[in-house]
Amino acid sequence: MRPGGAHCSRLWALVAVLILFFPAALPAGAAAEMLEEVVSGSVIYDREEDKYVSPGMVTVIRPAEDRAGEQLTLPELLQDVPGLRVIALRGRYGYVFASVRGSTSAQVAVYVDGMLMNLQGESAVDLSRIPMGSVERVEVYRGYIPARFGAQGMGGIINIVTQTSEKPETRLSLEAGSFGRLAATASHSAPAGRGKFFTSLGYETYGGDFTYWNDNGTPYNLTDDYDGKRRNNGFDNVDTLLKWENGYWKARASWVRRNRELAIAGPGTDNFGLSQPPGPTQDTERWDLSLARTQRNGAVDWIWGLSYTGQERIYDSRTSTGTDPIGYAYTRRVKYGSDRIGLSLSASLSAGERHFLELLAEYSNESLRISGDRFVADVLAGDSHFRREDWNVNFQDTVALNRAGTFLATPSVRWHMLDGDSHFTWQIALTKEFSPRWMLKGTYGAYARAPNLFERHGDGAFIMPSSGGLKWETGVQFDLGLMWNGSIRPLDSAKARASLSAFWRNVENLIEFQVMSHRVGRYENISDAEVNGVELEGALDWEKWSLSGSATWLRGINTTRNVPDSGTAYYDGKRLPNRPEWSGALRLMRKFSRGSAFLEYQYVGRNFADAQETVLFDRRDLWNLGLKYDLSSTTQLMAGVNDVFNSADGWRLRSNGYNGPERVLWYPVEGRRFYVTFNLVL
Repeated sequence: MRPGGAHCSRLWALVAVLILFFPAALPAGAAAEMLEEVVSGSVIYDREEDKYVSPGMVTVIRPAEDRAGEQLTLPELLQDVPGLRVIALRGRYGYVFASVRGSTSAQVAVYVDGMLMNLQGESAVDLSRIPMGSVERVEVYRGYIPARFGAQGMGGIINIVTQTSEKPETRLSLEAGSFGRLAATASHSAPAGRGKFFTSLGYETYGGDFTYWNDNGTPYNLTDDYDGKRRNNGFDNVDTLLKWENGYWKARASWVRRNRELAIAGPGTDNFGLSQPPGPTQDTERWDLSLARTQRNGAVDWIWGLSYTGQERIYDSRTSTGTDPIGYAYTRRVKYGSDRIGLSLSASLSAGERHFLELLAEYSNESLRISGDRFVADVLAGDSHFRREDWNVNFQDTVALNRAGTFLATPSVRWHMLDGDSHFTWQIALTKEFSPRWMLKGTYGAYARAPNLFERHGDGAFIMPSSGGLKWETGVQFDLGLMWNGSIRPLDSAKARASLSAFWRNVENLIEFQVMSHRVGRYENISDAEVNGVELEGALDWEKWSLSGSATWLRGINTTRNVPDSGTAYYDGKRLPNRPEWSGALRLMRKFSRGSAFLEYQYVGRNFADAQETVLFDRRDLWNLGLKYDLSSTTQLMAGVNDVFNSADGWRLRSNGYNGPERVLWYPVEGRRFYVTFNLVL
């Protein structure tokens, strides 16, 4: 980090927030009522804006209402969120994770029904493994992290809330699509005892074979190119969910099994004329159990929780010789097993009319067991069992700075200890509602994150252990956002909303994935880094039309100073990998008496695959369209096509910046995809 510039930037950022928020408009309202609604954690939403979900910037998506039947995976659904980048390591249905505002994937915490999905045995949550059949809404928090989330999410939080219902109801969804995709989801909700019960069961299978242009691994020689067939690219997925809750108790159990094929690198492979042995696989099975109790003692609301997560991940090269075309040579079979027990206690208290206090204390104990052949002996030096204890305490106060409750300050302090090493961090948010239409938000804070076991010890397949001891990441960030919602008179008073935000982050000891070859990579403290950008999000609804869109400009730069004999100057000033400068989406929908039709455009700009700026991904454009028709009040038919112009067939890699020859992607992705969905409510 550059000392002078960084400290000056922090000071000016804080001064700017204080100057912008100091004027206090005073529209009518009651501070005590507002505080109860906004920060109690009961998630009361303004459907037009969702502006009080967090004192920071947040996007709320409701797929069951707006995107039902479009056969979107969670990664595809998140592509429309400003500031969020979805990265797939192994083609379309491989390991998929998220980057928020230029963060690494490990800096993004993912929750499902309040339960943390991140494990020490994984670098990040594989978003492709989270089923969408029972999802009610997805909340993406950027910048400020509310106290009710214990994870140190430097980049942000993805919070997934599954469906529930007060009335008896059964739903069935049947799906079919290109490349051998079939899926079915069934769910049922009903009163049970003095509470409500919800269950769902889902199954999905995908063949994944498709043809593509293959340069035979010789981009300078055009005479040996051929049409290859992507193989060993499918998966099978089964999931189930059980939930029961009343006013005091919440119980939840889920199970997911994913059997996934791992396609080998594309250049020079997938030749029709060559016999190919069975490709490698990675099978994952996960169990999540949680129990929570809510009670009130005087003015204090208490919630205590107990959770257990178990996961097994098995990598199998499926070769008799152990010659592995993906990861570490001579690895045949490696098993990673994780077990985590968690305890939590939270409390909230309205302290008069001006303060709302929140406290969260968490403890977890997680173990990682590794068994296998040469990988354990050669790479891990025989170590096969690791354990970590994690303590986390968050305290937050929401303060009404005026009697109307339209000017709020939300400071918070966090203490995090992992294996005896602890860090204090803090953040503050200021929210000013100037009128029912205009709101300004600003946040500033410091964060810290410890390297997890996955980053230290790899995955037994294509992630190698780090070459040395990894240090904690530390950093500071600032953002400022303006939100508006209202109507546009020239369009018959059409309802509209928009938000514009700017952000800045500075990180020391950034832990980044380093590509060693097309087969393997590892995590290292590669640099200090600075990320800044601008996000734009908006929606317009008038008569039978609706238009929504988002756009992000992001600049992520390695700021590591030159250390003699370390080679760090090689990275200084380079752009961070997998952070496109421009990205965005635009969606137009036309509503009919018994359905709707949509047209959507998605754009991802050019970005580098490595920290040295030697491998460049081409820009990516996608056009999608679909039609939804209500056959009756209880049945619905949806059909559509993604990547209408088959643009994925033309996506390429380039070497040596912008001047190298075109090359086939290391892991080619599917192009045009048709699908049809049938939904039934009983």
